[in-house]
Amino acid sequence: PALWNCTQKQTNGHTISAYVLIRSSNPKQAISELEKLPMVQAIIGTTGDSDIVARIGATNNEDLRQTVVNKVQTMPGVLSTETLLAFPKL
Repeated sequence: PALWNCTQKQTNGHTISAYVLIRSSNPKQAISELEKLPMVQAIIGTTGDSDIVARIGATNNEDLRQTVVNKVQTMPGVLSTETLLAFPKL
């Protein structure tokens, strides 16, 4: 795993957020593909078991599931993902 710069963007209308931990055989390519998705709010390169952490906004759980399963997991080079739902307050 490598360390990359963090990129962030604002997204509107999303009521839930999740952090998606991504293992990739080509992190640069995965980051480039993630940057194209409007629901991706932040991308952080990491060290450890995951190469990338992406914060994804969604309108509901089904929207989030569709994004992770149909868009993130099908990206070239993505080996695996783990999704952590974020709570607004504890």
